[in-house]
Amino acid sequence: MISCAVYVLLNQSCANGVNNVLSGVYIACGTSMGSLLQLITQQALIQHKTGQKSYSISWKDFFKNKHVHELFFLMIPAILSSGLLQITSLTDLYFSSFVPGAAAALTYAHLLAMAPMGILSSIIVLPVVPIFARHVERCSWVSLKESLLKIILLSMVVSLPITCAICVLARPLANLVFQRFAFDSAASAFVSSLLVCYSISSPFWIMREVFAAVFYSLGEGNWLFLINLTAIFLNGILDWLSINVLHFGAQGLALSTSCITSLSSLALLFLLSKKICGMEYIKEVINPLLRLLPYCIFSGFITMISYKLLHLFLSSILILRFRLAELFSILFAGFLGISAFYLPLLLLPLPETKFVNDTLNTLINRKQFIRF
Repeated sequence: MISCAVYVLLNQSCANGVNNVLSGVYIACGTSMGSLLQLITQQALIQHKTGQKSYSISWKDFFKNKHVHELFFLMIPAILSSGLLQITSLTDLYFSSFVPGAAAALTYAHLLAMAPMGILSSIIVLPVVPIFARHVERCSWVSLKESLLKIILLSMVVSLPITCAICVLARPLANLVFQRFAFDSAASAFVSSLLVCYSISSPFWIMREVFAAVFYSLGEGNWLFLINLTAIFLNGILDWLSINVLHFGAQGLALSTSCITSLSSLALLFLLSKKICGMEYIKEVINPLLRLLPYCIFSGFITMISYKLLHLFLSSILILRFRLAELFSILFAGFLGISAFYLPLLLLPLPETKFVNDTLNTLINRKQFIRF
């Protein structure tokens, strides 16, 4: 953010504007410095929490230390898997050259769809990695299964209402975030349609991150590498079919990515059901997802009605003209829609929603969830 602010200030101070290459350098350096500061901060916090001092590893340890070998055998597939995920998005950009304006629209829509999912991943997935590792270390497969199912349900309960709100409010979000100057209403409509196509796979994206954490805890990162490698080839095939055969355009590229994300998540779930004895993935994972779909429809309906009424009312207030009325309409409509998802689950004494009530209570009492 600081690098972007520096770029804006320099662009305003220069008569001819900042060179495009220099602007890219400013923003790239800011991203790199932010990642480095994040690493240093995390290391300092870890040392402060654990009370351990920093230590150095000799280069000889890379050849002799068994623990270093185990770490690298786990990290190398993880690094390759992360790189393959980036290649998957580049596959869409390659085929987007066949559609005018699709490359920029796909980038905008993907960033807007992944922003809330990245936050949810940090909140849900990262804290439970030590829990999985602890169960694997103790060979407590029953406890691992229970923790995994609990976290999967938590991921569904959190991600589904947010996904519904984003899909319904896609056009207002694109207008608010991007529409200015050369980015007109047609471009907003284009980006919003792609945002919906990307967002429908968000719950599966979160679950894939959860499954990846379990595989890393099991020390079997090779499966993730193979799944991601297969996903690239399948994504390329679907992209080619969407452009050259089905003629779906940029929306077909986004839908291809969503389909591959969902399929890779289900593939990891199937492999985990083979690794963890007694886990019936269809009954214990897919069925709860299907039970929550009616609540998603109700939430989306409330979001849509709320936005139309709020936007009509707030636009008439003089002090809230321009983008403030749009911003407040989106925020309040999203809040009402998400609340409409949770209220029936909490208030109605339906037997099929008992598991959701337990999960919501766990989410509210987060300390108990971490101790679990």
